[in-house]
Amino acid sequence: MRRAAYAAALLAVFAGIWLLTAHTPLMMDDYDYSFNWATGEPLAGLFDVIASQAAHYMIWGGRCVVHALAQLFLYIGKGAFNVANAAVYALMIAMMLTLADGRGGAKTAGGVLLCHMLLMALTPFFGTVFLWLDGACNYLWGTVLALMPLMILQSALGGGFFAKAGRGCAALGAAMCFIAGWTNENTACGVFAAVLLHMIYERMRGGKIAARRVVCLIAQGLGIAVMLLAPGNFARAAGEQTRGFAMEMIYRLAVVTYCGLRYCGIPIAGAAVLMLMLKRKGAAIALDRTLTLLGAAVLSGYALIGSPVISDRSFTASVVLCIAAAAGLLHDVLRAYDVKKKTRAAGAAAAFVLCAAAVWYAAGQVTAHEAAWNAQLEKIEAAKAAGESRVTVESVLSGSRFAMDIALGDGPADWPNSTLSRAMDIEIAGE
Repeated sequence: MRRAAYAAALLAVFAGIWLLTAHTPLMMDDYDYSFNWATGEPLAGLFDVIASQAAHYMIWGGRCVVHALAQLFLYIGKGAFNVANAAVYALMIAMMLTLADGRGGAKTAGGVLLCHMLLMALTPFFGTVFLWLDGACNYLWGTVLALMPLMILQSALGGGFFAKAGRGCAALGAAMCFIAGWTNENTACGVFAAVLLHMIYERMRGGKIAARRVVCLIAQGLGIAVMLLAPGNFARAAGEQTRGFAMEMIYRLAVVTYCGLRYCGIPIAGAAVLMLMLKRKGAAIALDRTLTLLGAAVLSGYALIGSPVISDRSFTASVVLCIAAAAGLLHDVLRAYDVKKKTRAAGAAAAFVLCAAAVWYAAGQVTAHEAAWNAQLEKIEAAKAAGESRVTVESVLSGSRFAMDIALGDGPADWPNSTLSRAMDIEIAGE
């Protein structure tokens, strides 16, 4: 019954995210990545994606894994992305609960709905990182891939699949960690640092580190190096630099600290309260698990100090990790205080109602945003049908966390007008 309820909750989350993703239109960077960056022509196949990312690596940045995913879905079609994206979001929640409690006790319907509700409530850039095609490939999919070393660590410590001997196991882990390192600058670096510190902690306590785990860590570091050493990163950083080095570092430290408190302060404070409750009860506190997750979250945030650009969406993994840590502690509290099944069921039901209401509200916001942008696209198509060479359309701004601003430039040469003009085969100006 418990497993069925858990699966049903994941399916409900999948359905809600599919609905929201399906009504989130292609926009902004999607038009850029619809073209082969090497030739300037529309994507025509898998080899175009590979060639495009080779050019992208040289001139813009090293996130080839996640941008290749974005370009692949832009070539295959939005319908396939809608389904896959909802599945990956549900997978992320399952991963959060696995990290929250490796024994599986946190994998409940209530846990799923709680994580989903908190993500919707605590992520002011929800639509940008979980629904928008390019943003989701970068941050949702990137987070799921970047957290794989933590999953491997938990498996190794808990006697799971990656605790087993065998070259195949080591090779699979190394491949997964290499890809995890080659995803997102700050998240990959934060997770790498957390895994490394955990290994150091184990050694200080006299533990032995299996060779395959060292191989996985090295592979993760190589993936990070490949991403960070992209020539495009240095060109982009030079273009963003506007202050002296010392002032730039102080500014970045202040911004990262502010954003970290803004986006992660609530789940971190919640985790602290839950630990105090466990201590008061005299129950064991899973400090190893909790500090690893919170440490990875904090380190991922502060790794942004060295990133070419600091953006709020880059805190996605930090929010996810903090919620996972709090969810694990909440499960421990419920067990320590012997909360009855009926009370837990009532809490899960309340979480379901809140999630359903949030999805209903978000759907209204997303569909209104979609309709406004479709009206502009229809205006473009009407101008083309009339044989006009230029059309003026309006930006579509959104004050909702579930939709992203579509801000156009003034003239056809301004971004994103330039790429949109190329995609629509007509000069586009913005109002």
